[in-house]
Amino acid sequence: MLQNLSRRVLLCTLLIFVSATTPQDWIVIRTLYRQALTSEMGILPLETKTKTHAGSDALAKAYYGTALALRARASISPTSKLSLASQAQQQLNAAVILQPKNLEIRFLRYSFEYGTPSLINMKKNMAVDKPLALQFAKNPSPIKDIAIAFFTGCDQLSEAEKSALR
Repeated sequence: MLQNLSRRVLLCTLLIFVSATTPQDWIVIRTLYRQALTSEMGILPLETKTKTHAGSDALAKAYYGTALALRARASISPTSKLSLASQAQQQLNAAVILQPKNLEIRFLRYSFEYGTPSLINMKKNMAVDKPLALQFAKNPSPIKDIAIAFFTGCDQLSEAEKSALR
């Protein structure tokens, strides 16, 4: 029995190691994110890549949620839009629970909630995420330019907050 338990522990350890997100994975994920923001054809590759790592990495879970949100935005069907948005919200909230101080996750959740219509009641975390998302936009990051562009067009920011980002 002890030998069987040791095998299971070894197998779990190997699975975690194999699914660990590498620096090269992050370059790919963020590149796919850039593409998915401007082209619907980029959404599926982002979703596929991030889903692979979403079970073991909170930031990958947030990007997976973002991919689902982008699919919702691109969907024509109202029921699909709502279902995908709900899944995206679940993934983003779970990512925040796993890493509450991760500013990139907070930015991704804030930008998701900002883009949702008020009538579907998914804007619950904007007030708490906003200062952290703004802090993310002020720090060095491979997607800082995306955050700056997002906040420049965001009507939830004052002109003082916008100029503090420049």
